[in-house]
Amino acid sequence: MEIELRFFATFRAAVGSKTISRSFDDGADVGTVLRALETEFDGLEGEILDDAGELRPQLSVLKNGREVVHMDGLTTTLADGDAVSVFPPVAGGNGDAGTSGRGEAGAGADGTVRREKAFRGISERLAREYLVNLGGEKVGDHVVEGPDWRTETSAEKVDVAGSMQLTEVTLVFEGPPETLEPLMEKFGRKAMRAGG
Repeated sequence: MEIELRFFATFRAAVGSKTISRSFDDGADVGTVLRALETEFDGLEGEILDDAGELRPQLSVLKNGREVVHMDGLTTTLADGDAVSVFPPVAGGNGDAGTSGRGEAGAGADGTVRREKAFRGISERLAREYLVNLGGEKVGDHVVEGPDWRTETSAEKVDVAGSMQLTEVTLVFEGPPETLEPLMEKFGRKAMRAGG
């Protein structure tokens, strides 16, 4: 079976490409694919799996846009045509979601940052559509990936006055600051026009 593999930040540099395809036996799982990658690419050896063979902390591995830790972890079975995305750890940060804040805790060694921003009055579906219009591609129910950025979306109802509630959509952006600044600004303009 053919699996599409997508890499970001330092992992992309180690592989030398954003996307590659590899063949695996039918029924192979995520762990098999990750072990094969560490063997094939010197720059990935020991970077994805720890000495016990477990996924390294703060690493994100997605099967078709969904975190494998929320599925069956490394034993998540793959099928022909599945996409596996591998994200190295990035700097964290939290904005004050209740006030549409923005946070950044600093850049990782490769310059990648993670920023969070919340918007009220727009739907999560509309937020994902805006990200697609800004050059992204939906890779799961809550993930949109761009050429060198990734955004996860979530939504919840928040109280605004008395019994009145609005939808608040939180976006977590990951990528280099020079990419995120204009992306977040353009997204913010779209959200404001929508009433967010």
